[in-house]
Formats: sequence, C-alpha cells, structure tokens
Amino acid sequence: MHERLEALSRAIAAGVAEADTEEAFPAAGFAELAAHGVVGDPPIGPGETGSLLRLLAAVGRGDLSTGRIFEGHVNAMILVDQHGAASQRSEWLAEARSGRLFGVWNTDMPDAPLRLEAGVLSGGKNFASGVDGLSRAIVTVPDEAGRLMLMAPLEGLPVDRSWWKPLGMRASGSHLVDFTGILPAPDWFLGAPGVYVAEPWFGGGAIRFAAVHVGGMHAVFDVALEHLVRTGRADDPYQAHRIARMGIAVETGYAWLDRAAEAWDEAVLAGGEGPAAARLTATANATRSAIEAAAMTVLEEAERAVGAGGFIAPHRLERLVRDLRTYLRQPNPDGALRAAGVAIAKGEWQPGLAGPDKGRPA
Repeated sequence: MHERLEALSRAIAAGVAEADTEEAFPAAGFAELAAHGVVGDPPIGPGETGSLLRLLAAVGRGDLSTGRIFEGHVNAMILVDQHGAASQRSEWLAEARSGRLFGVWNTDMPDAPLRLEAGVLSGGKNFASGVDGLSRAIVTVPDEAGRLMLMAPLEGLPVDRSWWKPLGMRASGSHLVDFTGILPAPDWFLGAPGVYVAEPWFGGGAIRFAAVHVGGMHAVFDVALEHLVRTGRADDPYQAHRIARMGIAVETGYAWLDRAAEAWDEAVLAGGEGPAAARLTATANATRSAIEAAAMTVLEEAERAVGAGGFIAPHRLERLVRDLRTYLRQPNPDGALRAAGVAIAKGEWQPGLAGPDKGRPA
C-alpha cells in the first residue's frame, strides 16, 4: 500500500508542477485521483479509517489544495453514505464513480448567511472550496429542528472570486457562492435535522483535515531533504540535526493519524456513544493540536535548512511553505486544545492507552 500511495503523491505533485497557474482548480491532481480509482471509491467503509487517513495524507503530500478539496469530497460521500435515502445514495454515489466531485460548505457569508424561508433560499456560503470543479455541494442551513443539509447542484450559481487573495492554498478556490432565489427540490434534503453537527462525528472529523496536514509537512520535509542532499550539505552536523527533527516530526504526525483512526473505529463499534465517543472527541482535538505543532517544527527547520533560496519561486519550498502555513489555520485551535485538556482532567482520555481494553495488564 505504501508504494501505491507514494506513487500517487508523486503523480499529483508532477501535475501541479506542470499546471499553468496555481490559482486555477487543480484539475491535474484530480485526474490522477480518478486514474487511481479513489474519486468514486475512497475507503470510507467500516474499519477503513486508517486507510482513508493515509490516503488523505498521500494526496496532501502531492498537493495541499488538491488535498483540501478531496477531503471535502470524501466528507460529502461519508455524509451521503451515512444519512442518504437509498435513492440518494444510488444517484449521488454513482455520480462520484463517474468522476463528479462534491464539497461540504458550512461557513456562511458574514453579511448574507444562507437561509431557507418559505421554501426559498437566500444568502450564500463563504470559503466554498473547489467550487470551480465541483458538481454538487452539501450546504447547511439553520432550522428550528436543527441544522439542515442540502445537496445542492452548483451549475449556474453566481460565484464571487474577487475576495480570494490568500497567501497560500490559492488553487483551493474558496470563493463566495450566492444561492439567493433557489428553490431546493425535496430530494436535495439529506438526513434528519441536526445530524450534520452530531458528535462525536462532527468534531471527530477534524482528523481528516489533519491527515492532509501530515501530507503537507511530509512534502516540506521531502523538498528540504532533497535540497540538502543535492547540495552536499546533508552531512553537516547542524543540518543532520534538522533532518532528524523533521523526520521525527513527520513520523509523529503519522503515529497520531493511526491513533485517531483507532479511536474513530472504536466509536463506530460503540454506536457513537459512551466512553468511546468521548475518547474520539478528545483524540481528534489532541491529534489536530499535535499535528499543528509537528508541522510548525517541520516548517521552521526546513526554512532554516534551505535558507533564503527556498523562498524564491520556482523552488518548490516557496509554494509548500505558503500553502501549509495557510492551511494549518483551522478554526478554534485554542478551543480544541482546551477541550483535550478538560477531557484528560475528567479521565475521558488518558495518554499512553491505545484503547479501552488495550495495553492494560490482564
């Protein structure tokens, strides 16, 4: 499996390098994902979480913008698989197998949040990642009974691209999309009200974007190591220290993904309830916090190792640093870390234990 994932990472990275502009939808990356058969059939079944996280990391290692959009596509497929009616699952999963892409957009426009009144939508979504390459997106709308999910077709919707001028992740194309005046069809509504934000799955889902982060820091490490070896500086004792610290940080990221996958699968077996659910939430918060810290270590060591030349295009490090530093800024990191600490204090999560009945003397 590792060889296939490394080949996928290399293929995506090569496609990105050949793209005309980093501001366009990463079509080359998704062509590789389709060729590898994972657009329509990602590993989202029971017991496949570890394989999914490793896949997401491999995509992020190839290109973070591709990884960000693909993580949204995977999230949409999970939501359809878990909450869709039989007809919805049949139609939408068949679309995915034909190569069509989905997204999940939850962030509202600050001045015009998405609303459903008298059966008509008004307002729109911000941070609508990948809109230029998606066919549908799950959008969320508040309702008295709980937040609703609508699987909305995107063709012909007004898109405002003028605001998207980020430091990095430019190809993720997180634009503004206006749904005003749209009358959603009955079969757009996905699942029961409130299931989108149901725990532990909503907070636990952070392990998926954390997996893409791990791939991004692995790519930074790859480029820094290649640079040092190519320039004959890898044997310098100070550079060897940097290589070691980066390698340890990358390995730490993968170890956290494996632990997070285990926690997710345990929570599934427990029906999303009880101690296993609490452990998943705490593990997800700890995972994203630990991976952010590890990624920052890799970034700082790589920047020092390569030096100023790495900040000048077309050196690959220049884009990788911008993309990873931007993508690491996920919502509410302080709250996630605080929640992990509270869970430890309550005894809901204990460092050093691999699971509810593992690693303990009989």
